[in-house]
Amino acid sequence: MPPSVHKILVNGSRAIQLALFPIGILSEEAQEARNKDYIRFRRQNTRKTSRIDTNTDILHMFLISSDPLITSKSTQNIKKKNNALCSEAMNLLSDIIETHTTRDLELDSNDSTEVSEFDSSDCSIDIDSDES
Repeated sequence: MPPSVHKILVNGSRAIQLALFPIGILSEEAQEARNKDYIRFRRQNTRKTSRIDTNTDILHMFLISSDPLITSKSTQNIKKKNNALCSEAMNLLSDIIETHTTRDLELDSNDSTEVSEFDSSDCSIDIDSDES
């Protein structure tokens, strides 16, 4: 067992008691999740005139996206209501649905009769004739 693992196992409870932050805060999952935001911010919301401008804009976007007051007022997460279709469009859709369901019912009834009339002798394959 490596010495670092042994130290954590032996002294782990003491490290947890003396830690300034909860253990989950120091994990890398938050960094990995923010990498997608970093790439999107860099592509879409930064000036590409210099590295200083780009990094300044990225920092500002991170500050904006981490502010709970600003993100609570975001319109991006609000789903738009579906507009109701006019009565003419609804009538057309109902006609299409009716024709498809009646056609499907007709096909289902025809399929059951076709399966019973199927004769396996019609599909015989002569393997020996191909090899000669």
